[in-house]
Amino acid sequence: MCYKKEYDVIIIGAGPSGVKSALTCSKKGLKVLIIDSNGNSGGQIYRAPPKSYIKKSEKTFEENLIQLKFSEDLTKNNIDTAYNHTVWQVSPGFKIDAFNENGTIQWNTKNLIVATGTYEKIIPFDGWTTPGVIGLAACTILLKAHQTLPGNKIVLAGNGPLLISVAYYILKFGGKVDAIVDTSSKFEWIKSMISLIFNPKNFIQGISWILKIIFSRVPIYSNSLINKVSKKENGISVEIQNIKNKQIKKLTTEVLAVGHGLTPSTDISRLLKINHSYDDLKGGWIPKLDKYFKSSMKGLYIVGDGSGISGAIAAEEKGELAAYSILKDLKLIDETEFENNTSKVIKKLKRYEIFAKGIAKLNATPKSLIENISNNTVICRCEDITKKDIIHAAENGARNLNQIKSWTRFGMGPCQGRTCQYSVAKIASEHLRCNIKDLGYLTGRTPLRPFPLDKAIGDFEYEEITKVEAAPL
Repeated sequence: MCYKKEYDVIIIGAGPSGVKSALTCSKKGLKVLIIDSNGNSGGQIYRAPPKSYIKKSEKTFEENLIQLKFSEDLTKNNIDTAYNHTVWQVSPGFKIDAFNENGTIQWNTKNLIVATGTYEKIIPFDGWTTPGVIGLAACTILLKAHQTLPGNKIVLAGNGPLLISVAYYILKFGGKVDAIVDTSSKFEWIKSMISLIFNPKNFIQGISWILKIIFSRVPIYSNSLINKVSKKENGISVEIQNIKNKQIKKLTTEVLAVGHGLTPSTDISRLLKINHSYDDLKGGWIPKLDKYFKSSMKGLYIVGDGSGISGAIAAEEKGELAAYSILKDLKLIDETEFENNTSKVIKKLKRYEIFAKGIAKLNATPKSLIENISNNTVICRCEDITKKDIIHAAENGARNLNQIKSWTRFGMGPCQGRTCQYSVAKIASEHLRCNIKDLGYLTGRTPLRPFPLDKAIGDFEYEEITKVEAAPL
């Protein structure tokens, strides 16, 4: 595809929020570009399978059908799409730098919508880096994008609705779930289900998932966590501990998929130095925004779960509100049309938020998960930083995450703290007996993602290099 260098609106992220923003803006004649590192629209929740799978496979998720609708709508509305492009830098104004397998590219816009979603949160435990241990999010990618079971026998662990969702789809695909290990109690689940009444579609879906699990006789260990994992000749040994009575149960399985909720992706908003606030129910640090998801930087909007976790349906409403705000600022809709459209969307969003708050409590991190981490457990896998290293830095004067980063090198690897930042903050806050928000958040840096050097410098011959005379001493 031949891209323009400048667009009226550029959207980073082709999940439900980004797609809704793009469609709303395009329908009023704006030239829109949507960028995503994946091969198609849909994001994590509606992740698209490879094109070759669509016709051959008989396995179909409802999410796959929604994703196909996204793709059709984007094509019908003549929206430019830059798939398989990784954004590595965003500059004020706005300049967006990205790369793909062919090289680098830069786009410009006055209106930028960031819809980069979330990344998975995993609280470490002894053996969490053992082969055979994967994230729940990775499990969903295997199921939805590659239509492949991660193993024949699987233990699912962590907390939140993703546990139930993954279990349902594994069973639907003919896999065996050896156990579900949930840090939440059954009573906490019952309380959260009440909030689902405000979202009937999700309520019915959730009940159908739970019934499938019950009828399949999957053992559920509530109020429990993974104590440790070790490699065995015929798979992996998983040690489960009850949080209250400390009783231990051992299982042998092929795969352990674990996840402790989600964290909003704030890479770009931190890079652009937008103010953030801490909200545990929303997933942690989130950018400060108005009710139309406009930031303090002119032309910058943060939508979807990157603005605070509310779920896929609410994400669409957030994207629509941001788009209407841009249309009003550009005088493409008048005040009356703006108020009529946004008031309806805001009402729906408020209803979804009630549901989101109920579910968010299931994603809370119990103190026992942090206490279960031994001193020699690796927290930052990129740099092999242990819990003991984090505590040592705190004992010697490090009082915020950036200081701990400087003293230990946590967060300096390829993931730049996306995997370990939350765990490090929890460990440090427990040791220092302070609130997690008192430790702040990591300063945004470029490149936002690992950037291959050959893509940066391009192809050239030695003779083409401009020679600079040595500077005089």
